[in-house]
Amino acid sequence: MPTAATTFAAALPPNLVWRSYLGGSVLRCFRGLSDHGDDHFPEDWLASTVQARNGLNAQHPKEGLSRQAESAGGHTLADLLREQPATWLGARQAQLSPEARPRVLWKLLDASGRLQIQAHPNAQFARRRLNSGAGKTECWYILSTRGPAHVYLGFQHPPTRRRWADMIREQRVDDMLACFEPIPVQPGDCYVVPAGTPHAIGDGIFMMELQEPTDWVVRCETVNAGLALPPEACFMGLDLESCLDVFDYRARSVRDVRHLLQQRPRTIASTNGACEEELIGAAYHEYFRLYRWRGTADASWPGNELMLLLVLKGRGTLTSGADRAVVEAGQTWLLPGCVAQWQWLNSESDWEFLLARLPVVRQN
Repeated sequence: MPTAATTFAAALPPNLVWRSYLGGSVLRCFRGLSDHGDDHFPEDWLASTVQARNGLNAQHPKEGLSRQAESAGGHTLADLLREQPATWLGARQAQLSPEARPRVLWKLLDASGRLQIQAHPNAQFARRRLNSGAGKTECWYILSTRGPAHVYLGFQHPPTRRRWADMIREQRVDDMLACFEPIPVQPGDCYVVPAGTPHAIGDGIFMMELQEPTDWVVRCETVNAGLALPPEACFMGLDLESCLDVFDYRARSVRDVRHLLQQRPRTIASTNGACEEELIGAAYHEYFRLYRWRGTADASWPGNELMLLLVLKGRGTLTSGADRAVVEAGQTWLLPGCVAQWQWLNSESDWEFLLARLPVVRQN
């Protein structure tokens, strides 16, 4: 269990997780790891209190749980938040009951091929059918693509519930895809994917993904990248008929998707050499918050809450009081909530980083 409390940021080592699809080569290059091509480790669960649901393909009992570097104790983030809530979550979140304290799933995803068509349950379904406290609304922030890229998001040509069931049962993948229109995406795009929304990430997309803290998913295709998945892996241990309740069968045109689900950056603060933008609108802050900093000069921002810093470009010095660390592109740092103020001291002329923050706690 954790012993000494930290008062400064903690570097997070890569936390690669097995998935049924292929990818990962772009991710490993970004993280400074040796690359051997795309494989079944296309995700890096940067900050995670969630165990991956990989069944027989599980790599170890705690797969998915992120942890500190071994030199810092190697404790899982879940243990840190449980044993040192004031240090990591900050005083306000630490006052919540242990059951009400937030959990997180913030990760990188690098797909070399199209992911399976899928949807995630909402919290009501998860509580009723899965004995889970959360569903899985998620958000995609596109970091790069391997060429022209697109996603499938919401039914543009919706099937009836019965037709959708028949397509899944008979594995008519072309008919499934015909229910969608590909939506082109590019680096810097940000989309929220509400629970229940049918979707698939297209090939060649490298993204940061923020999610409700579960690994629940209904997979409509039983084979991916040549790998056959058993029914329990596709249907969360339920039957197909039950899983049909997960899907939102409403028609959403591409225009509707862009209007309703694509997020527009909002400038929070701007100086001569640095700019902070809110990437996710307030309507979704109960699930996650994401901010982008870009510039050529120093920057500072308030703390008092758990944050994840992901450096996308450049190099700088992260400081708090007398503590400091040189950080650079490809690194992720967990910022503890006990720190009141953070500062970025620029040592290169062009830098960019993302800050993921905890969801807003709704007061009853």
